[in-house]
Amino acid sequence: MRSLLLLLGCLVLSSTSGVAELRVSNIFGDHMVLQRDEPIRVWGWAEAGASVRVAFATRDLTVKADGDGAWSVELEALPASSQPHHLAVTSDGESVSCDGILIGDIWVLGGQSNMEDVLEDVYHGDTEVAAANYSQIRLMTIPQAAAQEVLTDIERLNEFNAWTNRYEQKGSWAVCSPRAVRRFSAIGYIFGRRLHQVSGVPIGLIDASWGGTTAEAWTSRETLGTMADAKPLLDEWKFKVEAYDAEASLQRRIANWERDTERRKKEGKTPNPKPTEPDQDPATNRNHPGGSFNGMIAPYASLNIRGAIFNQGFNNALGDARPQLYAKVFQAMIEDWREAFRNEALPFGIVALTAGGEPQTLANFEERQVDAGPFIREAQAKAWQALEHVGFAPAYDQQVPWYHPHKKFELGERIARWALFTCYGQDQLGWQPAAFSDWEIQDDHMILSFDRQVRVHDGRPFSGFAIAGEDQHFYPAKGEFVAVGKQDNGREKLDESKLKVWHPLVKEPKAVRYAWARNPVANVVNSRHHERTIPIVSFRTDSWDWPDAPFGDRGSEAVQAHRQKINAMRQQAREWAKERPLAEAKALLESAKAE
Repeated sequence: MRSLLLLLGCLVLSSTSGVAELRVSNIFGDHMVLQRDEPIRVWGWAEAGASVRVAFATRDLTVKADGDGAWSVELEALPASSQPHHLAVTSDGESVSCDGILIGDIWVLGGQSNMEDVLEDVYHGDTEVAAANYSQIRLMTIPQAAAQEVLTDIERLNEFNAWTNRYEQKGSWAVCSPRAVRRFSAIGYIFGRRLHQVSGVPIGLIDASWGGTTAEAWTSRETLGTMADAKPLLDEWKFKVEAYDAEASLQRRIANWERDTERRKKEGKTPNPKPTEPDQDPATNRNHPGGSFNGMIAPYASLNIRGAIFNQGFNNALGDARPQLYAKVFQAMIEDWREAFRNEALPFGIVALTAGGEPQTLANFEERQVDAGPFIREAQAKAWQALEHVGFAPAYDQQVPWYHPHKKFELGERIARWALFTCYGQDQLGWQPAAFSDWEIQDDHMILSFDRQVRVHDGRPFSGFAIAGEDQHFYPAKGEFVAVGKQDNGREKLDESKLKVWHPLVKEPKAVRYAWARNPVANVVNSRHHERTIPIVSFRTDSWDWPDAPFGDRGSEAVQAHRQKINAMRQQAREWAKERPLAEAKALLESAKAE
């Protein structure tokens, strides 16, 4: 019901703007893909009360525009076809047509900058661009837009990209070619290319990602409004919108510029340009709750699609991180998209929060664990485990400092394995990462159980496990398979789905964590040969949650107290890291003497 009202609202809003000429939504265009085996919805605007005829392939239907000029039709489903078809819309002597349309599968690519990251910039991107001659893959990048209300349509424009300082064509479909794919989502293209190669079905990819966005931005305001835990967030943004004063904002920027200019002149530096625009209106901020959903998902949600993949999390893991709220919002967001696209079983693939920041090592092991990032990954994994028809691809294993790691090829392939298995009948392809299933304490060590066999990918000892006692000091733990008897040749028989984990300084263990850092040291993967590029799911056995940041002004007592708490946690971790090597050396000497 909400998705129907959403569409009607779009049509009414557009028609009341005085538009009378015949047109279709800009999501329709030359070279697009329409979803196979599902009703084909086409909508647009015309003169109020006019008859509108829509013809596509063997389908032909005439409807009347309503009193506001809005019209929509639903044509009978068609099977996949690689033959180009023609869409013709006519009304009172006017006509609109779209050529070269294929019938196949449409996938929406959502999230923030790591999904947006373009193919030509990633590792292997140059060879992928050179090889991208796939006439049955079609590409669409949605222009970036946020709004308090649902936008009526997407735009077609050359949009300026501040990251690359160039303009990029958005809002139009393109046939996949080396030229067209260069500036397209790398994860999305690798994913779609593999699906097309295996299935032979035309694939339409709609990139609706936007760097710097939160999960709340991609969730409708209506859904957020039903969540008691999200009320403080909505109240905070309501206050920002109501308090915004463009002139006052500009004057503050000029005053700051004047102080900066005076300082720079004293230092012999060239002043920056004087500001001429105020700070952005919070009402159009990309992270206004529901803003990106309103501008980049809702306008074309009447399309039937095959599924969606989503890579996000960075902006929800910053200094104001609220992992407990995120866990609730993220699940609600997935269900929200399903409702918007009218498919409660819509396949939704999660590419988890990627690595970034200083890589974890034995020297900084404790400090790198004090981070909201792994708690955000945990929330994403919980959504996968709680909801049906959801895929999950860990992405913590890049071990590079840049928070836009360029190893996108692996991530596209991982989430493609899920889609091929679940949506394309390729049940010989393993995709599901091994997950922790149970644990028990045995004297000075813990036994961990997994839902399938695991191994290391590099032939080295197990790494990435951390074990702690009651003091919550997580030490870098040792790990080995659990012995369960003898083989016929006399060697130990090992259970490769169980690990013994310990550290000599933790005599009474209480908890274990694995890959629990933003950029963790970790080497455990699935055991099956072709799945050894799939890292196991990061996890913890404890309930020592990251403290959700309070809402409020940056200078408020609650916010300051929260920051002090996080700083104290990091300081404690640094002290533990300094003390640990000496304590480990003493323990080693005592052990040697005892022997």
